[in-house]
Amino acid sequence: MASNSTGEQRSQTQSRRKQPIQQQLHQLNRSVSLSIQLVRLAICGLGASTIAGTTISIVNPPKSPIAAKVEPPVPPAPPVPQIDLLDPTTASAKLHNRLQVLNQKKTKLDASYLFINTELGEHSEWGADRVLPAASTIKLPILIALFQDVDAQKVNLAEKLTIDKNSIAGGSGDLQAQKPGTQVSILVAATKMITISDNTATNLLIARLGGKSALNQRFRNWGLSTTTINRPLPDLEGTNITTARELARSMMAIERGNIVSAASRSQILNIMRRTTGNTMLPQGLGAGAKIAHKTGDIGSLIADVGSIEFPTGKKYLAVVLVKRPYNDPSGPELVRKMSAIAYDYFQTAAPTPIVSPTSTPKNTSGFSDNVFIKKKPQ
Repeated sequence: MASNSTGEQRSQTQSRRKQPIQQQLHQLNRSVSLSIQLVRLAICGLGASTIAGTTISIVNPPKSPIAAKVEPPVPPAPPVPQIDLLDPTTASAKLHNRLQVLNQKKTKLDASYLFINTELGEHSEWGADRVLPAASTIKLPILIALFQDVDAQKVNLAEKLTIDKNSIAGGSGDLQAQKPGTQVSILVAATKMITISDNTATNLLIARLGGKSALNQRFRNWGLSTTTINRPLPDLEGTNITTARELARSMMAIERGNIVSAASRSQILNIMRRTTGNTMLPQGLGAGAKIAHKTGDIGSLIADVGSIEFPTGKKYLAVVLVKRPYNDPSGPELVRKMSAIAYDYFQTAAPTPIVSPTSTPKNTSGFSDNVFIKKKPQ
């Protein structure tokens, strides 16, 4: 019995010793199995990501690097045309004395003037840099600005402008009688602005050219430091300003053709030769002389600026501005006499004409004496 009991105990002891070993093997097998599963999952994940990446690259392939875009060099802006300075190389004592003797007799009047042969530089001036009301001579630089835009193809002379309540102005001109909504071409407006000094036409053109601030900046760009539009026309208070010298420079720029094209120069001069106010500078000229000019009158000041051509082809410039008692008739009389003195003096000088463009094209303005007014369709 004892022997059998001892054997059972040994068998139980060995069995208990084998159980931990089996458990350890079982746990080891589980660990190995888990590791294998993890490796399999990792391989599957890598494969899935590879497939997904391939699919994405096919559907949305990566963009190849774009080479830096090389912009072509920007050409410099064309230079702004400048109005030349006058070059009065020779002051004529004879002309100056004659003009001053006349001027001093008119004690009620206060004249500023400049007469010059721009080719020879021979001149006489008095108060040429005094800042004075421009009156309607302000329309001269406006005309230049208009034809610059024609040259730049920013404006078409056949384009229609529509008269509105803001543009209608009293004083000179006949467009003020037209009803709002009436249309007029730019060419007709420009012609009326100069030939009959139409204030409504002027206001239409100021607006079309960008307004007074834009025009004033253009005047500065040209080199005119004083000439300024401060108010719409008629500006009877005289807030629009200029000087005799800047008006002469503007007229000289037209004659020399260095601020507008030759075709525009021809049109400007053609318009200015048709000015109907001929009671001042033109009255002092001799037979056969031609004048392209612009007048101004606000009652307390009168003005006339022009280019005079002798029958020989020789030219000179004349600018006179006279402050006077309101509507005093002695003002225009003074301008007429000064014009006659200057004409007589320059006529005896050497016959050298102002240099003009090499070819002056035939006038192609295309306008007639008729006024082309068209009612705006209702």
